[in-house]
Amino acid sequence: MKKLSFLILLFFISAIAAFGQKLTPKEKIVFDEIAYHRFRTGEYEKIHKWVVPIRYKVIGDSSKYILNEIDTTFSELARLTNLDIQKSDDDDEVNFIIALRNDVETIAQLSEHAKRYANTTGGFAYKANKKSEIYRLERVFAISKYRNKADVRYAVKKGIIGGFGLFKKSENAPKSLFYEANNGKLKIDAFDSAIITAFYNENIKAGMTKEEVDPLLQ
Repeated sequence: MKKLSFLILLFFISAIAAFGQKLTPKEKIVFDEIAYHRFRTGEYEKIHKWVVPIRYKVIGDSSKYILNEIDTTFSELARLTNLDIQKSDDDDEVNFIIALRNDVETIAQLSEHAKRYANTTGGFAYKANKKSEIYRLERVFAISKYRNKADVRYAVKKGIIGGFGLFKKSENAPKSLFYEANNGKLKIDAFDSAIITAFYNENIKAGMTKEEVDPLLQ
């Protein structure tokens, strides 16, 4: 009997953990600012997120300090999202490309779809299926325009995190990596972690609208 009661308790604890991704009021404000995106004109704003394994590749620059920042960021995101994320040089499986220059040689390695969005300041393009599940993303960083290494690291980190479906910026969190203005932040702190973890909670599905997600965060 005691064993059965214990198993029931474990079940309820697991259920609460699965369904109860709660956010503080401030975290919820920022979540609502950045989490919903309209893929095409006329569509509802929805959650767009990765559900497939991510295989990333870096092109255009091999500076150790940048590569370390990229690898660290993906490692952090793997922990927060529970996605299978690995670096790869196999072009047949790579689905997240980070281009660190916008010169002709580097841009030539991108898909035609991504080339349309790359410009002198960078840019990104992603592909999602009808369920709003992201399955490919290419992002260009024009790192030569930044003043120093810290600015490059900041831009790359912020851009990678945005590539996980958090495409918009916040006007209400000046100390967050999601803040619209440059704050030079290089750490995914507890505040940002809570938002990313909530976004990738297994019960928040790609294609959900705000009205569908709200009950899961309250």
